[in-house]
Amino acid sequence: MFFIDWIRKTRRIIRTKSYLLSVFEIALFGLLLSLYMITSVIERFVFVGAFNISLTYAVFVVFGLALGPWKGAIIGLLCDTLNQIIFGISTWMPEYAIIPILIAFLSGYIMNIFTKNQKATWLIGFILLLLITSIFIAILVTQYDSLPINEVSRARKKKFSLQAVIGISVFGVGIIWISAFVFLLIYLFTRNIRIKYACYLLFTILLTIFIILIVSRWLWGPFAYINFHNRFRGGKWEYSEYYFFFMIPIVFKSLIEIPVYTFLIFLIFPVVKIIRQKINTSSKRIGIY
Repeated sequence: MFFIDWIRKTRRIIRTKSYLLSVFEIALFGLLLSLYMITSVIERFVFVGAFNISLTYAVFVVFGLALGPWKGAIIGLLCDTLNQIIFGISTWMPEYAIIPILIAFLSGYIMNIFTKNQKATWLIGFILLLLITSIFIAILVTQYDSLPINEVSRARKKKFSLQAVIGISVFGVGIIWISAFVFLLIYLFTRNIRIKYACYLLFTILLTIFIILIVSRWLWGPFAYINFHNRFRGGKWEYSEYYFFFMIPIVFKSLIEIPVYTFLIFLIFPVVKIIRQKINTSSKRIGIY
């Protein structure tokens, strides 16, 4: 009986018109794919070096914000497919292919949750920041002498010292906390509705980026890279030995990326909002909703 009910619910979901694409959305998919390709080229040839910034991650976030979690995930899948068509599939991995899908879905889903209750968003946000910062400080205090930054730099032939990475990371954490407190203070004491909303939006984007990078970079990134090395480089790396080895540099680097992504997405959010309104209008016009 349970199985029959599950089949009926699945059929209703498949038949739901809200999952159809309008002509406007199909055209928008093409524009967003073009944006991804341009950003990918800039990232590959401009932002290079030990502390390069992955601009495509910000683009994947925009997919989710503009199209919602499910349709954003679809275009994330198309990005990976387009990459394979252009550059080949010799080193294709599901571990990396899922990243744009995951980021686009999470960005749309998390923003939908956070925009429902402003007070809860502020509370959850500061609890999350406190938790992550506490873990970061605990790692620095207890594992300072054994952090694998220097070993990673020698293995990858990139020149960056432990002190430089920690200094940049502390600066990144400080910027995140200062920004969060400034947003909160302005939100509490201003009477201007537009400024109040702008501070709330900045904080919401900051939280969304933070959660996405924790999942896709801190937790998933080392796992994917170890699998890549073992699969295509003939390595025999064990997760227990190399996971932490590669996670620490990723954590430090992403603390700089978080404020950069936040302000970039905030600057283009008015465009994202217009896109969402256009999608709703075109969908209602043809009777999808």
